[in-house]
Amino acid sequence: MPTIKDVAKLAGVSHGTVSNIMNGVKGVSLDKVKKVEDAIKALGYQPDAAARSLKTNKTMNVGVVLPNITDPCFSQLFTGIERVLSDKLYSTSLYMTSEIAAKEKKILLQIQRQRIDGIIIATCQPDNSELFNNLTASGIKVVFVEREVLNDDFNFVGFNNSNIIHDAVSKLIDTGYKTIAVVTGPDGYYSEKQCIDGYKDALIRHGIPVNNRLIEIADLNKESAFKAAFRLLQLGEVPDAIITSSTQIAEGVLKAISICDVNLDKKPRIISLNGDSWTENSYDEIVRLPRQFMLMGETAAEILLDNIERPAFYDSKNVILNNSDILIKEPLERKAAERIIHNNKHSLKVLMLESSSSYATFSLLADFRKKEGINVEIDTLSYNELYETILEESLSSKYDVFSVDIPWLPELAEKGILSDLSGCIEDNPQSIEDLIPGILEEYAKYNEKFYVLPHIYGTQLLFYRKDLFENNKLQRLFYDEYRTELKPPKTWAEFNAIAKFFTKEYNPESPTIYGTTLGGKCSSGAVCEFLPRKWSFGGRSFDEKGNIVLYSKETIKALKNYCESYKYASPTSPDHWWYEQVEEFCSGKAAMMVLFMSHTTDITDRYKSKVVGKIGYDVVPGGTPLLGGWSLGINSNSKKKEQAFKFISWACCKDMAIPYTILGGSTPCVNLYKSSELVSIYPWLPKALESFNLSRKRSIPKSSSGLVISERCYEEIIGEAVYKSINNHMLPEDAISFAVSKLQALINDTQNKK
Repeated sequence: MPTIKDVAKLAGVSHGTVSNIMNGVKGVSLDKVKKVEDAIKALGYQPDAAARSLKTNKTMNVGVVLPNITDPCFSQLFTGIERVLSDKLYSTSLYMTSEIAAKEKKILLQIQRQRIDGIIIATCQPDNSELFNNLTASGIKVVFVEREVLNDDFNFVGFNNSNIIHDAVSKLIDTGYKTIAVVTGPDGYYSEKQCIDGYKDALIRHGIPVNNRLIEIADLNKESAFKAAFRLLQLGEVPDAIITSSTQIAEGVLKAISICDVNLDKKPRIISLNGDSWTENSYDEIVRLPRQFMLMGETAAEILLDNIERPAFYDSKNVILNNSDILIKEPLERKAAERIIHNNKHSLKVLMLESSSSYATFSLLADFRKKEGINVEIDTLSYNELYETILEESLSSKYDVFSVDIPWLPELAEKGILSDLSGCIEDNPQSIEDLIPGILEEYAKYNEKFYVLPHIYGTQLLFYRKDLFENNKLQRLFYDEYRTELKPPKTWAEFNAIAKFFTKEYNPESPTIYGTTLGGKCSSGAVCEFLPRKWSFGGRSFDEKGNIVLYSKETIKALKNYCESYKYASPTSPDHWWYEQVEEFCSGKAAMMVLFMSHTTDITDRYKSKVVGKIGYDVVPGGTPLLGGWSLGINSNSKKKEQAFKFISWACCKDMAIPYTILGGSTPCVNLYKSSELVSIYPWLPKALESFNLSRKRSIPKSSSGLVISERCYEEIIGEAVYKSINNHMLPEDAISFAVSKLQALINDTQNKK
């Protein structure tokens, strides 16, 4: 087993130098760092491995590494482990990975450096056998539970999920169930793949074709299962039964069914793998497939103790536990009296932006129909089409409700397109309950009247690769380059310096191709990324009297800074929008991203993101993020204003806040940002709430003659100028001058039309 002295000898440096490098001490030359790292790699040295190999006494301490303990199965598992170990006078240290591989690696490294005798683990990276071979080579005994590491000889205790699910599906078919769906966790976990295999095998044995649309693979949490269930319930034919592989998945599916209840001819029965407890409540909708997780914990602990006490004579064990029998009832049919017949006279037409938020609202409509008996049709349009269509509605009553980008409010209110909601809000104070303090003023109010209700909240945040910023080698390289520590940027100058450092073209040692993502698509993308820089550098568009003051050294400096950023981003970034930025960041190609938090849910989705668990977040450089968001307003020509207000009150209410956000929206209700379950998935939510008071929205004052200038037209002018500059079609000075002349023409045209 190589020692730290061996590393020092091979690298040609002192023992102390090796220690300093491993502990991240600054000031060591880059040449010595590379020599030590090459020696560590060549020798296969593991920190503390030598000390462990020389150890003669046990520590009487065992680590238990689990995804969480909110799932009752893992709570029962830990109880069984702790019971056996405490009887043998062992202490137990519990670690939780939150299903994040990077976090699990850190935990295992910590365990490896400590004097722990062994671990019991439900791993979230069962394909990483090299990691666990290194762990056992350092002297730590390991027992895997629930999730087996295949193609290697490790201790394992599990259940035969394939047989359990096969028997359940077979009994469902024999009882008369025809359409059966399944929702499992990641199929990279053998325990979850077994569920899918058992499900498919049962269908095939009964001569039923496998329909892959009835197989949903989710993350192992309620929120992901909630989304998966909505996809199943919107297939056309509602499944008779839904098999789930965990308690948390079952809870998410059950919540989706309760919301869609009014639209369903039958309620799918949920059959779920579960723990085994006599105190569990039974529901008609759920059939539990009990598994003895406490026994699993006890068995795993006994195997680990045997491995620790008799290492020289020990052979690895693979134990598969049996499960109890189950009872399947007849399918549940909906009672005719529960169905709601919709009156077309009460139907509403709603026009929204084509986005994940409109999909979320559409998916939840069954809840509104159930509560109000009102049918709703939603049409969606692109950003530019939506604005133009709303303007055309000034003489039409085709749509009752509009989605309104917050900068459009003054223009739409002045033109009489939106109804005054002040009286409705006063009569229905519950319609604005639990909103972020101050958000009504920013999203809904114009000239002391309320015209809309806030529907989507979004502020910009800085997202960055935390694993890279904390990497010792990269920290040393950065310090050598800039003589300062590598930290999330606080200014836009720092942002560009760090973006350059993480761009492989300028730094061959960078693990990422680009320093940042950017989205300069004209006009919204360019404007939204440029304005925070302009504000940070002190640039303005208008003075207090409404005169144009855009052309200034501050604004030009901001645009030059923004243009420089494109040197450190993908060549196609000038035509990217937010979706492309997220995709690029998820792929691991970029080290940083500034984006509205409402568009970033995919970065924690393990099926779409390679950087799950590696993400840090902060306020944007310069400290003045752009406030984004949308509201819902009522067409002043609508003949169904009372019903329309019921709809927008429902869509924006706190009861729908969390389901709406899970499905792709972003609520302005405070309860979302205080939900421990949602914060565990989207940890930047508290920072997003904190950023509200720092944010500024896109808005312009009235002209010097008191006229309201179209913010949308203003945005197109600024966006065009910025877009020309980032594409090197105009120098920043010329681009700003170009924007000034077009703004003056816009003001003149507005005055002439009056």
